[in-house]
Amino acid sequence: YPRGELAGKEPSFKVRVTEIKQERLPELNDEFAKEISPDFKSLDSLREKVSTNLRLRAEEKARIDFEERVIEAVVDITELEFPPILVEMETDQLINQQLRRWQMGGKGLEEYLSSINKTEEELRQELHPLATKRVTRSLTLGRIAEEEKFEVSDAEISAEIENMTKSATENKDELNKFLNTPQAHKSIEQVLITRKTIQRLVEIAKGSNMNIKKTQKEEQK
Repeated sequence: YPRGELAGKEPSFKVRVTEIKQERLPELNDEFAKEISPDFKSLDSLREKVSTNLRLRAEEKARIDFEERVIEAVVDITELEFPPILVEMETDQLINQQLRRWQMGGKGLEEYLSSINKTEEELRQELHPLATKRVTRSLTLGRIAEEEKFEVSDAEISAEIENMTKSATENKDELNKFLNTPQAHKSIEQVLITRKTIQRLVEIAKGSNMNIKKTQKEEQK
């Protein structure tokens, strides 16, 4: 114990109870459902909505998990050669992501490294496998997109911007203005191309639309 005069001694405490609270849960009835939202006219409608949301979440998770497994399988069999600097740059990105979360408390890199008890070199070595995996994934999807000649129309970009602004709860005008800049359009275009590429891989994995385009090298043979 920090205070030597108290170490090893049996303490005695006096406690005064000033308040006792008891949790009372509301009764599950139609009135409870209406308090949740005016859209719910009965408890059954609330239950149906909750059940639908849970089902949609489960379906979305299953879809994402399947897509990730498909991408992992493709990446695992892909042979790529790329300069090591790409992995170093991706490692920098990963460190910056961690640091940005840490800096929300107004602290810098040295304090972050101290908090995780690692040197910068140790952190870079730890992140190296993940950085390599991300670079390989990005280049693989990029190669497939190039071979498939995926393109994105202005209408698709506009529709994506509309969906993004629709889900925003505030500052919609500012968000819409930012999303309509050339730089944002380029980023959205890349997101949509990646989405199309993943969908293509999923189609192949499910056994539909199997006629994948040949690479230029294969066509030249």
